[in-house]
Amino acid sequence: MRSRVLTWHQVSRLDTEDVPRTLGLFHPVWEDADPADLVRTDEQTARGNFRTWAKITSHVCAARGRDPGAGVDRDAIDKACARLGPYS
Repeated sequence: MRSRVLTWHQVSRLDTEDVPRTLGLFHPVWEDADPADLVRTDEQTARGNFRTWAKITSHVCAARGRDPGAGVDRDAIDKACARLGPYS
């Protein structure tokens, strides 16, 4: 709890070309995603912001929990992005 309340970690923006590899290391849900879909999403929505990617990851995982056979394709990523709040 202490690290979540008292410590703020500054993470620099991800370079677009690093997004697919970084996300694959961050969470296994991204390992089989099309790198072109990840780059597109980064350019249109996340803009290199790792916190936004963490939110997108959470929404994708929640959707897969409701439908375990669902893949992580462009449609799934777009649906996850649509769930982001106005300040993502």
